[in-house]
Amino acid sequence: MYSNQWESSYRRAADKLLSPHSMDEKLLANARAIKPVRKINSRNSRLLSKAASGFSAIAIVIALLHPAQYLGATPGQIAPQGNNREQGLERYRPKPGSLRATADGWHKLRAEVEAGSYIQLCAQWRRQQRSPAEEKLPADLQAKARQHCRLLP
Repeated sequence: MYSNQWESSYRRAADKLLSPHSMDEKLLANARAIKPVRKINSRNSRLLSKAASGFSAIAIVIALLHPAQYLGATPGQIAPQGNNREQGLERYRPKPGSLRATADGWHKLRAEVEAGSYIQLCAQWRRQQRSPAEEKLPADLQAKARQHCRLLP
């Protein structure tokens, strides 16, 4: 009798309500005109989905394998005897013989500059500009001097 299940349930519900027959027909005609939404470009969405899953798989592989190369966990690497974390970090620490205690001659001037006082820096820079025999400022202090000091005649 009725072509769809929803039409029959609509008719049963409409029979229970008292409404004008013309209104029922208009509502039923409007309901028949409604069609399900079709997915547009479903092919494109499938391609995007495949590309996204491919890139995520590559990212996972890189994330899992890359740190393993540095930890000695890859199958082809031979671990040295007694390899632990401390011995691994030991190769990056500077050797005691290579470190020399050298006093920074510019420490006092750097401390003043960091504190915001440029008076001594500017005086030293002017002396350096006047006489080439004067001891040159380090590069970082020269850059600060160029920013904050004027060269007076």
